[in-house]
Amino acid sequence: MRFLNGILVAAILWLGGTWPASAQDIPLLVELNVEDPFDGSQWTGVRLASENRDAFLFLFCDDDNTNPRIVFAHGQDIHDPTKPIGFDISVDGAESERHFFTVLPNRNSAVFFVRTAEMYEGQFGRSPPVFNEQNAVNAEYIAWTDNIYNYLTQRLFFGEIGALRFTDGSDQPHGYSFALLPLSDHIGRLRDCYEPPWIY
Repeated sequence: MRFLNGILVAAILWLGGTWPASAQDIPLLVELNVEDPFDGSQWTGVRLASENRDAFLFLFCDDDNTNPRIVFAHGQDIHDPTKPIGFDISVDGAESERHFFTVLPNRNSAVFFVRTAEMYEGQFGRSPPVFNEQNAVNAEYIAWTDNIYNYLTQRLFFGEIGALRFTDGSDQPHGYSFALLPLSDHIGRLRDCYEPPWIY
């Protein structure tokens, strides 16, 4: 997986060209508008820091994808590249939902993906077949999975407080809190890949 390699060198050194001197110098939210150095695609969205500024959520459109990208990053190894990690995400104190992220090549970041259709069918209904009669990827299946990406994006952009927990490959637990309110004013930055989900 070449995209997001190194989170674009830590999002161009925090999108300012220099590394911050302390956590207090890290802004809560930064608009993301950069070019993928590997394929030239455009990333447009935002980077949100956790309340303690030790972790980040990147929420953005990539020209190469039809759905929003959600990437988590912190300063520690999560697991080996490509390993799936279960993240328990709770918004505004609601019951946690399990979502899977796959670890990226730099090992300390991971991108959300729909690991299996079965784990979402209870909420989103039975998934369409992955392939159509011509053995091409079924457009209805793509729309079904896109709705799940839109759902999680919507939960984050229009919540107040997000809690994110996971256990890394060394069995170490991690937990972060994100103040989500600043995101809602920036949902327009994802207009090229996000649409309101039809099932919540």
